[in-house]
Parts: sequence; structure tokens; C-alpha cells
Amino acid sequence: MLECRGVTVRFGGLTAVKEMSLSVERGTIHSLIGPNGAGKTTLFNAITRLVEAQEGEVLFDGEAIQAERPQDIIYRGMVRTFQNLQLSPLQTVQDNIMAGLVHRWRGGAWQALAGTHRSFMEEAKEKVRAAAELFHIQNRLGSLVGGLPYGILKKVELARALAADPKLLLLDEPAAGLNNDETAELDETLALLKRRGLTIVLVEHDMSLVMRISDAITVMNFGERIAGGSPLEVAKDPEVIRVYLGGDYGA
Repeated sequence: MLECRGVTVRFGGLTAVKEMSLSVERGTIHSLIGPNGAGKTTLFNAITRLVEAQEGEVLFDGEAIQAERPQDIIYRGMVRTFQNLQLSPLQTVQDNIMAGLVHRWRGGAWQALAGTHRSFMEEAKEKVRAAAELFHIQNRLGSLVGGLPYGILKKVELARALAADPKLLLLDEPAAGLNNDETAELDETLALLKRRGLTIVLVEHDMSLVMRISDAITVMNFGERIAGGSPLEVAKDPEVIRVYLGGDYGA
């Protein structure tokens, strides 16, 4: 579904991602791991067109997308989250989740007067409710985001991404800041989404989570791919152990 071929991203004299290749199979969970500064988020940004790749290409469903505008990526069915929460604190949970559906409204003032807007809003509210139920925050829909605990805010962001009805969901450190119970709940939810056919790529530092849920793992260091394969293969790779894991997760 997603393929990166020799992607290189430079910022001035700094090469943040170097000749990076990645292949994500449809209907799988593919984790991207590595030390801080390895270039993982930069690769996400190149895939979603937030930064320009100077070399290489990115293909989604077999089509090159490096000429796409960042705001048009969502129309292809690719949705992402960010390391830092991107929520509106003065709006409700429902409004924040509904923001993931704005791109679906094609009408203008006349369509709104004709009632098309009402039909769109009814459908949007149903999608919001379904996404909120999946993350067990349906009882928070009327709450202002600014007063909610961090764990709930993470769920709101994930629900917003899911409400956009993606084919491919890119998650940047979804477990960061979560406690053990919240991480276990995230584990179950991601597994459920995979069973429903969603393809997921995640950047994550929680290695227990990564090893449990991943079908495939790609490891980066200093902007380059240093290993890849199944969780067991990656856990036993000597170079991965040396630069990142610090122990044998396959033992």
C-alpha cells in the first residue's frame, strides 16, 4: 500500500533521512523505530508532504504522491497524528473529532440553505459517535477539551483521525505519556482496527507495545534504515540490539 524508494531529506547541510526505503503491506501494522533523532518523524513528514524530499519517491496505492499538496493527501485516504497534540482546547470533544471530517464537505452557502448541510452534519455526527465509542470517550463528547486529562486527549486525537475514514493511518508516538492501562487499551484498539482492515504505520518508543502488535518493523538510525523484518527478526538483529534495544527482546 505504501512504499518509499530511496527517500532523502536534507535541511541545509544536514541529511535527516538518507536513501530510506520502506514497504508497508495492506492490512498490517508496521512500526518504525529507532533512537531519538533517527529521522522517523521526518520520514512521516516527507510521506505526508509536510517537508520536501530532495531525492527518491513515495508511492501510495501504486501512485507517486510527491507532487501532491500536503492538504490533498487526506483525499487519498492517508491520515496522520503528531507527536504533540493538535487539538482546540476551547472546543468540545465532539467539535475536535468532527474537524477530521471537514474535508468531506464540498458544498457552499446555497447547498447549506437547501438542506445538504443538515444531511452532512447528521452523517458526520454519526461518524464522530462511532469513533468516540471505539475509544470509550462517548460520554465526553460535550466536554471542553481544555479541561481533560492527557490520556483522554490522546484518545480524542486518535478518534479524530479515525473519523476521517482513512485507508492508511500514520501514528506518531501514540503511546507517549500514557499509563500502563491506557497503553493496554491502545494495544487492543489498534488490533481491532487491523482486524477491520485498516493499515497502520506507527512511530513508537514503547518496545513492549511494538513487539506485541507489529506485523513488521523497520529500524532507523541517523536517518538510514539499518534493519527490518518481523518483530522476532528485529529483536535478534545484533545491530539493532547495539544501537537501540540494548537487550534481546526475543529471549
